[in-house]
Formats: sequence, C-alpha cells, structure tokens
Amino acid sequence: MTHTRPPLSEADTSQIIAMAWDDNTPFEAIAQTYGLSESEVIALMRQSLKTGSFRVWRTRVRGRASKHQARQNQQAVQTLAQACGVVKPMGEDLPTRTTYPTREGLK
Repeated sequence: MTHTRPPLSEADTSQIIAMAWDDNTPFEAIAQTYGLSESEVIALMRQSLKTGSFRVWRTRVRGRASKHQARQNQQAVQTLAQACGVVKPMGEDLPTRTTYPTREGLK
C-alpha cells in the first residue's frame, strides 16, 4: 500500500522554500516538519524555482555541512578534536615557503 501525501498548500510550499534557502536549517528539520525527504525537497525546489535560481541554490547546498545534521555532527567532532590538540587543522603541518622563484631563476 502506498501512501499518498495531500498536496502542499501555497503557504507550506513557500515555507519549505524559505527553509531550504536558509543555511542553518538542515534537511532533517524540513523532513520532521513537513515529512519531505531531501530528494523530495530538491524536486520541489526544481519545480518551484526558475532554472537559474535552482542551479544557484543547488550549487550552494551541495556538500554544505549545515544542511545535513550528520555532517554538522562530524564537523563538530573534528573541531573539538582540533581544539583538544588531537588532530591538527588542515595545512598546519605543511612547510612554509621562505623563498619564491624569480624570473631570473626560471631562465
């Protein structure tokens, strides 16, 4: 038996779009409030926005830790580990360059 969801009202659709644009609202919050999965939110955004606006939003959201609670938790653990000195921040162990090539040195 498949469950059919009643159509969203215009106000609900507008609220979901606002939540999706907000950097601090994870997809899990939208799922909990409206029962839409991440892929359903993406489909709603594709349907509701102009093509260019959808591309901008999708580029902005893809891979953003603040839009996924699991990634937020992973990022928080990494930050805590760095604060405790367990893990070095990226690039910290790289040597710094003291000399730079000159035009004469490249000839």
